[in-house]
Amino acid sequence: MSHAPKLIPADLAPGDQRSANAELPGIVFHLIESADDPFFQIGFDALTNLFGPMGEMETLSVLQHRFRWNTAQPVSGKPLFHYAMILALDPKNQVAAVRDYTAIVHAPPERAAATVHLSHLWIHPDFRRSGLAGWMRAFPVETARTLLARARHALHAPITLAAEMDLPKVQDPASTIRLLAYEKAGYRKVDPRVMPYLQPDFREPAAIDASGTLQPIPMTPILRRVGHEAESFAPASEIRIVVRDLYAMYSDTFRPADMAPLWEKWRAYPDGPTPIPLLPPSQL
Repeated sequence: MSHAPKLIPADLAPGDQRSANAELPGIVFHLIESADDPFFQIGFDALTNLFGPMGEMETLSVLQHRFRWNTAQPVSGKPLFHYAMILALDPKNQVAAVRDYTAIVHAPPERAAATVHLSHLWIHPDFRRSGLAGWMRAFPVETARTLLARARHALHAPITLAAEMDLPKVQDPASTIRLLAYEKAGYRKVDPRVMPYLQPDFREPAAIDASGTLQPIPMTPILRRVGHEAESFAPASEIRIVVRDLYAMYSDTFRPADMAPLWEKWRAYPDGPTPIPLLPPSQL
């Protein structure tokens, strides 16, 4: 059911251009777009083993629901979602890398633009610094174009890739390494002092209710504004659209009460042409 994604050098981020010439002998890529795909469980298990203990991985039922987005038809004024997973297997059929993401586009008459939520990425230590990560960051661009076409928008409409990252901490070298990798690729973070961001509480509803306390996770969006990677400011209205798209995606599978504090923070954001600083992701 899965098929190989296209390797399009032009979709690589500015700092990932060396991946175009990377030698990745025996690596096979699978673009997974259905929960029935036999490769899905392999990718899900790899991501859950890493991100599950940190409370940063959605449940199996949530991801199964997200795959059902992929057959939805455009509805005027409503968001259209497309969830996918990229699995890279080495010559021994072991997981070399896996990432999942959701492309988000609003059907006309909404503004033509695509936001891609980069959920999770794992690279096997043997393939770090091999150029594989650059491709895993680039593949979602083509999915965004596919969704723009499905929503009847022009393929040259703006595309923004957005990853939710931990706020940098001096005592967390692993987080710093991740942030530096995206920083070198050409991503920049939204200044959290101006537009603070919360990720939803990923626990099961029963666990949230039993604890009596909602625990959204303070994070910061780091962005690749495709074609505008060198710019160090973006208008507040553009950042609001990106966060709105992320929260619209979450709202499809999270309870309204659990999303309410996030929407409240979003409504308090600045708007219009106000320039919002886009900082190096590793900057404290």
